[in-house]
Amino acid sequence: MAVIGKIREKSTLLVIFVGLGLLLFIIPFDRIANFMYGTGEQPIGSIDDNPMMDSQWHYNYKVDSTIATYRQQAAQRGQVLVLDEQQNEQIKNQVWGQMILDYLYGKELAEVPLKVGKKELNDVLIYGDEPSKIIKDMFTYDGVFRKDSVKPYIDKVLVAGKGAKAWLFMNVEEPIRKERLREKYNKMAKYGIYVTEQDARREYIAKNTKANIYYTFKEFSTIPDTVVTVTDEDLKKYYDEHKNEEKWKQETETRTIDYVTFKIVPSQEDKERAMANMERLKKSFQKATNDSMFVANNAATPIDASKSNNGQFTINSIDVLPKEPYKPGSGSFSVETDELIQNAKKGDVIGPIAEGNKLILVKITDEVTKNEATVRHILIKADKADEAGYKKKKAFADSLLRVLKADRSKFNDFVYKYSEDPGSNQPGKDGKYTFDKDINFVQEFKDFGFDKPVGALDIVETSFGFHIMENMERGDNNYKMIAVVDADVKPSKATQEIAYADVVDSFHSKAKKDFDKATEEAGKEIKTAENVRVDNPYIGEIGKNMALAKWNFNHEPGSVSDPEFVSHEIIAVTRLKSATHEGVPDFEGVKDLMRPYVVKEKKAEYLLTKIGSATDVDEISTLVGSSAQPADITLAMDNLPGLAGAIEPKLIGTIFATESGTTTKPFKGNNGVYAVKINSKTPAPETQDYSTEKASLLAEWRTDVESKIIEALAKSADFKDWRMKRQIMNR
Repeated sequence: MAVIGKIREKSTLLVIFVGLGLLLFIIPFDRIANFMYGTGEQPIGSIDDNPMMDSQWHYNYKVDSTIATYRQQAAQRGQVLVLDEQQNEQIKNQVWGQMILDYLYGKELAEVPLKVGKKELNDVLIYGDEPSKIIKDMFTYDGVFRKDSVKPYIDKVLVAGKGAKAWLFMNVEEPIRKERLREKYNKMAKYGIYVTEQDARREYIAKNTKANIYYTFKEFSTIPDTVVTVTDEDLKKYYDEHKNEEKWKQETETRTIDYVTFKIVPSQEDKERAMANMERLKKSFQKATNDSMFVANNAATPIDASKSNNGQFTINSIDVLPKEPYKPGSGSFSVETDELIQNAKKGDVIGPIAEGNKLILVKITDEVTKNEATVRHILIKADKADEAGYKKKKAFADSLLRVLKADRSKFNDFVYKYSEDPGSNQPGKDGKYTFDKDINFVQEFKDFGFDKPVGALDIVETSFGFHIMENMERGDNNYKMIAVVDADVKPSKATQEIAYADVVDSFHSKAKKDFDKATEEAGKEIKTAENVRVDNPYIGEIGKNMALAKWNFNHEPGSVSDPEFVSHEIIAVTRLKSATHEGVPDFEGVKDLMRPYVVKEKKAEYLLTKIGSATDVDEISTLVGSSAQPADITLAMDNLPGLAGAIEPKLIGTIFATESGTTTKPFKGNNGVYAVKINSKTPAPETQDYSTEKASLLAEWRTDVESKIIEALAKSADFKDWRMKRQIMNR
């Protein structure tokens, strides 16, 4: 419940939530939903063969209230929440996933005698030393859990009236109970797992039954597709034989879509108009007293400070003003713009300046001084776990240091030749870093910069390896804090209309007759978006465009769409290549998906024909153009050593079912054609002690319990997501 984190000392937000809680406490939710969403609604999904109606599940309300909560949290911290389309989608999917999870566990827990008592709720989960994650999220400031803030906040809510108590129950106590019940259920399942003697015995035999083989393998991917011919008759035969297999069952509607895009270039008038608009905006920017709000409301791309380290969006507030000062040479702006920023004073607004395809205004919001060290280094990566390798790397680093102590002019050359730090071995970086004491660097690296005298040259060992470091300078540096408003130079409506008419006249009318020929004549490239799902209708580089998605999900294959704007600068035309429907697929919908499988069948026939009656592994190798080699395998393996790719159960089974001293007939696997001579087979030694296998299996099975439970519950409920389908499809 991070959505209610950090609001305990925000009285305004508390009043909002208390009021909302009181409203929900007094008025039945279905009446609110009916008022908000009306009647005659379409299901948003299906679960346990029952339609999911928004008036019962309150999906849209939960999405809106979640976003509203994030906005309020950001506002209370003086920040502005800016969500793009992708982030909005993520919130929707998080709410949807939580709804489904609540239902699946709720249904299961209703049949299990588990409970969370009042004492456990209060003494352990709310006020305990190790409380619920929900409480920890609510009362964590700057990464530190403030246990002493919990009781005063709860007491404040309890004396605020019935509405506040209702809010506390719905948003704190009930979610904590659900979380605890799930933990108990998962632990009950986890520690209820038992590995039988027979399970352990099978594992032991599989790992210890061995074979020494001599084999040849010809991979399908090494044979050009042009060697074989696949006809519609071949595809239809494969379809008839395999269409009812589980892997071909279609869970949702999908489309394969060809598309061509046309870029619209802004006219000179458009550029002049954009420049004039930015000039007018500059005056307002200079007078603005809330720069964060001004940037949020006027910038095309406000700075997003809520990206986590792996690049995934985390629901958090967004600071549209950088927290760190701007450092010239960072590559954000041109050298000319850097100079203007350096020469400006607090309150100045620089620009408009053309930076790439954008116009920018830069406001100097403050001037700061930071005590910093500048070092340069050469990183020789080394792993202490590899003792021999670690010593070699240390010796190499020592040799470089000796050379540099004799001639420091070689430092830059060594950076680009030997350094393994991608952050500082790029052209122009010269191995340099300038940083203050708060930077998130390894401590040994920082200590060298701030503790060693300027000019020091030595080796520093860190978890990354060996750094040959030189301390270049240390002292106070002056920087500017900035706020940036950017604007895209977009084609005007008139420019767009001219471009649209040109696409219609010169391409579209021809494309409706022959899409491939029209594309070739236009000098364009056809791109293909494979298997576009109705519940996630992203069309390749076009992205999510509802107009084109609706068109392609409501027309027949071969149809060509009208031109459609996918942005201010891009027009796209699509051709529906194929359509696959829910359930058992029709031939036209999956023939392109089945083609690679038929190609494999044809290549197998081609290879087996080349092999003919040959039975010797070396002879077969020569015939198919491969090489033969020995290998030691066990029954537990799913492929031969060194062969990446698909699992080959038939291969392993065939080997252990064939007598020693004999050679298998050449046969088709998932990856290619194999022929194997079994030199010897060694059965697993007799034993009565399977404790190692028992412990290994138990640990493996217990690790997967929670994910397997959710997977099993979801499969049994057979839930379907119709949120997007109802918006897109006419039927």
